[in-house]
Amino acid sequence: MNPEDVELTIEQKELLYLISRLTDHHNCPDTWVKETPLQALMFHAIRKGLFNDYDYAPISSSFLGQGRKFVNISKEGEDDLGDLRELGLLETIRLSSTKYDYITGYRPTTESAKQLSELPNEIKSSIDTLFDCPECNEPAFNLVIDVGSSSFFMKCKSCSYNEDIPLVEPEDVSYSTKAYFFKSLGKHRTIGEDNK
Repeated sequence: MNPEDVELTIEQKELLYLISRLTDHHNCPDTWVKETPLQALMFHAIRKGLFNDYDYAPISSSFLGQGRKFVNISKEGEDDLGDLRELGLLETIRLSSTKYDYITGYRPTTESAKQLSELPNEIKSSIDTLFDCPECNEPAFNLVIDVGSSSFFMKCKSCSYNEDIPLVEPEDVSYSTKAYFFKSLGKHRTIGEDNK
């Protein structure tokens, strides 16, 4: 299938542009974005109102060489990463760390150039807002990872404003339940039969 002939969803376009921005594929063609920082930015974007059809949930995952942790991951985002890869718009690299964890990296392919060049300005500007500091409005808001404390945050290079990304903090979600019993599990009248 020719990737130029495929109509991507808005979320797939946003995701492709986010990865292209993180890898700066025009100036640094050998740059990859690692899966965990990408998941952190996708989670941050969902909480900021982007990726409207994405949701997230805490999933047990290998995390920064520190064993397994519950990480807020978007399954819809992971599915779109796979779709973009199958369409030939993303390529991946899989590396093993010194602690024998596997790290996946992503970058746009040369075939994605046409898709990226035709992206509407609304999609580009919405993703660009992730990197605009809400305090000083400078486009100097970047992801910082503190591996020791397993924390992620956006930090402004201009004014040093920080914004936490609670990637490894499962949220409390309020819900209500109602008991439901099938009729077959309820009390039944038994009809006595005479065996005479």
